[in-house]
Amino acid sequence: MEYDGGEPLRFEVLGLLRVRRGEREVDLGAAKQRAVLAVLLLGRNTPVSRNHIIDAVWGDAAPSSAVNLVQTYVAGLRRALEPSRARRAPAELLTSVGDGYLLRLDPAAVDLDAFERGVVAAGRLRSTGDLESAARTLDDVLALWRGEPLGGVAGLFAEVERGRLAERRLAVLEERAELLLLIGRGAELVQDLAALVGEHPLRERGHGLLMRALCQAGRQAEALGVYREARRVLIEELGVEPGPELRRLQQAVLSGENPEPERPTRPITIPAAAPEPVLQTIPAQLPRAPVALIGRDAEVERLDGLLASYPSGGLVLVVTGPAGVGKTALALHWAHRVREEFPDGQLYIDLHGYDPNQEPLGAGEVLNRFLRTLGVPSGDIPVTVEERSALFRTLVADRRMVVMLDNARGSTELMPLLPGSPSCVVVTSRRRLVGLVAHADARLVELDMLDTDAAVEVLGRVAGRDATEVGALRRLAVLCDGLPLALRIAAARLAVSPSLRVAELVAELDDEHGRLAALGLEDEDSTVRAALDASRRALSPLPARLLALLGLHPGTDVTAYVVAAMARVRVSEAQRALDALTAANLLSVGEPGRYGAHDLVRVYTRTLAGELAPEVRHEATSRMLDFYLHCADLADGLLPVGRGSVRVAPELVPQEVPRLTGAGDATAWLDAEQGNLIAAAEFAGDGVERAWLVHAWQLPYTLSRFFWLRADRSTWLRTTEAAMRAATSLGDPEARFVTLFNLGVAFSQFQRWDEALVRLREALEVARSSGDVNAQARALTTVGDMLQTLGRMDEAETFYREALEVSRAAGSRWAEATAHHNLGPLYLAMRRYEDAKTWLREAVRIYQEVGEQCGESVCHTDLAAVLLESGELSEAVASARTALSVASAAVSPYHQALAHDRLAMVFDRQGMAGAVAHWQRALALFTELNAPEADQVRARLARVRSASSVG
Repeated sequence: MEYDGGEPLRFEVLGLLRVRRGEREVDLGAAKQRAVLAVLLLGRNTPVSRNHIIDAVWGDAAPSSAVNLVQTYVAGLRRALEPSRARRAPAELLTSVGDGYLLRLDPAAVDLDAFERGVVAAGRLRSTGDLESAARTLDDVLALWRGEPLGGVAGLFAEVERGRLAERRLAVLEERAELLLLIGRGAELVQDLAALVGEHPLRERGHGLLMRALCQAGRQAEALGVYREARRVLIEELGVEPGPELRRLQQAVLSGENPEPERPTRPITIPAAAPEPVLQTIPAQLPRAPVALIGRDAEVERLDGLLASYPSGGLVLVVTGPAGVGKTALALHWAHRVREEFPDGQLYIDLHGYDPNQEPLGAGEVLNRFLRTLGVPSGDIPVTVEERSALFRTLVADRRMVVMLDNARGSTELMPLLPGSPSCVVVTSRRRLVGLVAHADARLVELDMLDTDAAVEVLGRVAGRDATEVGALRRLAVLCDGLPLALRIAAARLAVSPSLRVAELVAELDDEHGRLAALGLEDEDSTVRAALDASRRALSPLPARLLALLGLHPGTDVTAYVVAAMARVRVSEAQRALDALTAANLLSVGEPGRYGAHDLVRVYTRTLAGELAPEVRHEATSRMLDFYLHCADLADGLLPVGRGSVRVAPELVPQEVPRLTGAGDATAWLDAEQGNLIAAAEFAGDGVERAWLVHAWQLPYTLSRFFWLRADRSTWLRTTEAAMRAATSLGDPEARFVTLFNLGVAFSQFQRWDEALVRLREALEVARSSGDVNAQARALTTVGDMLQTLGRMDEAETFYREALEVSRAAGSRWAEATAHHNLGPLYLAMRRYEDAKTWLREAVRIYQEVGEQCGESVCHTDLAAVLLESGELSEAVASARTALSVASAAVSPYHQALAHDRLAMVFDRQGMAGAVAHWQRALALFTELNAPEADQVRARLARVRSASSVG
């Protein structure tokens, strides 16, 4: 379809943006039309919305006629790319899709795709030990670069993409040097590497490569000089010491050892901050397939036939059927069966489409995980779903992979996850996903219950019974309704109890059939409940008791610690019981140490929980809530940021808790338990028990600093609004103040200033009414912040001054430090630089006294801004570096990003090298945190690059 008159089209982005038809260059029209092509070309083979095109081409300066202009430019591109197309004939290359456009291209038609394929090929050659051929291959692909990428295309979008592509080329240049060093050709690299280091002095890898090249040339003294220079630059520009690899090289040279590593055979690895990093390893994410798949021969044959009808790839399969019918088992069996036909690996994700306790994974999060698996550093993953989808397709273009998307709910969220040909996508869902059939030519494979013969074979195979019991097995198969889940559970009961006869198990199920409640999910009936009950009765007492208690847990998975707290047993006992439930196929292990249940089993555990005595349910639930509140409070207290004086004192303190020794442990625990903590808070706020309303507001309180450090503003606002409802029902002044205060701060994060000011004034009135001077000081300071943001400087100063007086009277040094701190930016805005410096330096002193590292870091960041404006440039650099050092000690990526951003501003103002490197680091950190500051930093980077290209 890329042909017109028999001549192929070739698209070039690695230099001037050009399209060639044979030997002739295609006229792409005006500058804005070329920019539209650039956006479509970088999003090739995926729909690009009209709004995305407008944002990319015009940014904030989009004219009112932008929609019409885009339509005009697309029409012009269609004429240029397909000049022989009849006037009313549909376009083949550039088609309309929904509210956007799709540029369909063969990967062989784009020089960027050819570059990436060559890099992958070099990696494969290296993995076989053929380093010479790998280096020659990189020489060939680097020759595709004809100059600055996207040449001739203006605008912020082009500048950002240009910078990413340039970083990509730099990483490949370094990898080529690595290969030549491993071959022993370092001497011929010295001149090129010296130039590379001169152009990019903050890249540690370049310094290391140059040191190794000098050593191969017999110039060890110069190699040590390179290390000294690298250390000087890194300390002066970034405030950090050289990393472990540079230090290793220095020690090797000093001791007279060979600094070269052993000749490796691992696949190629090209670290890059670019949007198209190379595949570092071949992923193999498929979970273990079932040992034997019985009764699905026809379905497997159909899958094989569908694959054979798509010899060039691009097949999308949807395995559909009711819950528990074995969709995942069939999909995994077949995916493992054909994996040799897809040598570039397998990706797998559980989308949790039908999990009652967990939100389904969105396309953005799935793409984030896939991109990280494919070697993209977290900081380099694009922010939008469209950009992530485009990068994903780029990485897997021309690769044969299996992508399994398990437990999907709908078609819409799947579209961005579909790679191009020649990969194969396998989707499992309880729905038929007609949207995927319509828009992606997906093929359905529908599953029903197993017939009696197949069900008997499943029971006999798993349970290990012989033909003498076939009659009883047939009756058991009927009682299980041929549902694979129920069959596996019944068979597990027989497998672990060799002395139990099948007839005895049938008698148990027959006796209970008709009086046991159904699980109530889709078409399953009481026989499933009977099978589950029979499996439970086969357990020892503690695992059987835990199965009912698990139904009280509101989250998606559990650990031995929370189970031990709920059951009042030792953690070691809980661990053994959980392992027993796993062995009985009633639980499964996700992340190490975390146990979850199939959705049918989860419904079953809730049914069991409802049958417990009310006092048992109440005590176990209270212990669960108290466990989470106690541990969250412990973790919160270890975070490197000050907190209020709320007393968290659960009644039933757990006997054993996870070991948390510092901010790193605390953050990891909160990361892992975040979903459970939120679920526990929501459950406590349902109003079932008034005493639990304390948990409903205190759990979000203990998470507020974690969300702030993670820049997770949406979750913070949502949980704080829920806490506000609980605090209002409770009527406790402290609860009302804390939640009103946090709600005001959360609103401010979304720039909802008026709402923030209303909530903070309400919090101030609560504090005044209760006589809590510490709370008054905090509220006064934060109201001042809002007023300053709204430009009401005199009012803000009045509130800051009152906060200072109140905090001194209360003896609250933390609140006093905050009041000092906030006067600094106020006086900076008023150009009262000397006053600003005085107040900020006093704030730093008090922050150090109370051990508030995050506050101290921000204070140094603000002080650097004051010093920059007052012309004290060297002092501004020192203050910004101190801010970075303190933020690093606090293990706070958000505050590190703020410090990097400020350092970059100082360097940029002085015209010093290093501004771009600091902005790149700030952008990586903000992007990983999904913080809105990422867009501001991205714009600053684009501005600097644009200015340098003009100069």
